[in-house]
Amino acid sequence: MKRGAAGAAGAAFAAMVAAGAARASSGLDSPDIGVLQLGRGGAWVARADDPLAAYFNPAGLAAQRSSAHGGVHFIQLAQCFTRLGPDGQPVPPSYTTAIPAPGSEGGPDPEVCAEGGLFPNPQLAATLRVSDALAVGVAVLGPHGVGERSWPESLPYTHPSFGEMTQPSPQRYLLTSLDALMLMPTLSVGFTPAEGVSIGAGFIWGMAVLDFVNFAEATSAPGGDDFNARGDLRTRAKADDLFIPGFVLGARWAATAHLDLGAWFKWQDAVRAETDLTIESRYWTPAGVKNADPCKGEPPGCNVTEERSAGELTMPIPMEAKLGLRYHRPRAGALRAARSSAAEPRVRDPMVDDLFDVELDFTWANNSAVDAIEVRFREGIPVRGTVVGTVPPNADVPHRWRDVLGVRLGGDFVVLPDLLALRAGGFFETKGQDDADLNLDFHLGYRVGVGAGVTTRVGPVDISAAFQHTFFGPLDNGGKGRIKAVSGAVPSGYRSIQSVNGGRFESSLDEFGLSGTMRF
Repeated sequence: MKRGAAGAAGAAFAAMVAAGAARASSGLDSPDIGVLQLGRGGAWVARADDPLAAYFNPAGLAAQRSSAHGGVHFIQLAQCFTRLGPDGQPVPPSYTTAIPAPGSEGGPDPEVCAEGGLFPNPQLAATLRVSDALAVGVAVLGPHGVGERSWPESLPYTHPSFGEMTQPSPQRYLLTSLDALMLMPTLSVGFTPAEGVSIGAGFIWGMAVLDFVNFAEATSAPGGDDFNARGDLRTRAKADDLFIPGFVLGARWAATAHLDLGAWFKWQDAVRAETDLTIESRYWTPAGVKNADPCKGEPPGCNVTEERSAGELTMPIPMEAKLGLRYHRPRAGALRAARSSAAEPRVRDPMVDDLFDVELDFTWANNSAVDAIEVRFREGIPVRGTVVGTVPPNADVPHRWRDVLGVRLGGDFVVLPDLLALRAGGFFETKGQDDADLNLDFHLGYRVGVGAGVTTRVGPVDISAAFQHTFFGPLDNGGKGRIKAVSGAVPSGYRSIQSVNGGRFESSLDEFGLSGTMRF
């Protein structure tokens, strides 16, 4: 393997790693998608009273009227990263003394933040009641995450001698842009075999189309980043997997007149995504400025490699499970008898039947299944603009995720029966990754969320709104990270000499949801 192109493959594999992680809902959800869920802190598995139950607990379909649901979350994710070396100081550039290090006098700010505004995340679902005991549901939704995000490729600063300049951004080896479209269409059935007991199952046809950009080293310099004309390569990876099968199982039991129990389990096959590569070499000048003329009179495209079906990513998706306990206080004089006709004896309507309810959920995500991401490239792919370099066939990267446990608490209070309900809730999830393994694809620090919402009923339509804020525990390794970029440096085993993820990663999430559900 020649030294220039190994770095190019490193950029590709790191981008694809982010793509794989995007399919792991346990790494994305905070905690679940859906406007009612948002307002209750995700404590909903035992209630399961709208058509999104087709995914989140298909057993709940058996107690619903035929209905149609549409909703959207507007998500604002704020993320910042401060890269540090093993000495706890910002990582300086290499091969030149003319560029001030981040955080030094005249240098750029060492903290880099992602750019982007509100991202819409829609959901569609429907329930069709087939008989007294059987209902069918369908839901089309995406993971609870942000589908588009960008980090700067370079940072502006004012040089003490040369004035306004730019410098390559310190997080570029991890991520510079992300654009992902992910859907999980689910077809489910819910069945009531006995009064007060319902079970359900659903088939997931997952799909993902992903587009990522980041950088890698062609060579590796001790004590700094090699971004000069001999160094960094910019790689764009486009990957897609249009069939990621899976299933959900659900159960619900009305144990007493006041207590409901709910359970849910999800399994999904691994992501197996084929990718196309676009690699740009000679990206920076020796001064760290984007190279305006990388070919210098050579034929156009002399530094650009385009390769279709260059490799494949394989990543397991963690299993998930939930157990919920819901206490509800029936409203005195509730119209339960009127809703217990021979045609629909098992239909529930908490806005009519209950004064309030409180639910406590316990969750588990088998994140430890994601120990490493396997990324393999076809052998012998040449990289233009390098010294006869080729893409390395093995670009696996460790993630070392660990299982996540969570607790959710939330509930509704019906202010006006059949007209107005208020809700609130919160959740906590444990840390899912060691600080030394932090990456910018997804933040697996501990999470704490608080939310509130409202539903008003207008004829057959329930209109709901909710807001939630999620706090992420920072991931901070003090500069002692363990992720190294793929590099063309033979002495260091085709990996960068220094880690590229040392530092501190911080996130926060604000989101507003709006939905409507029409019952027939």
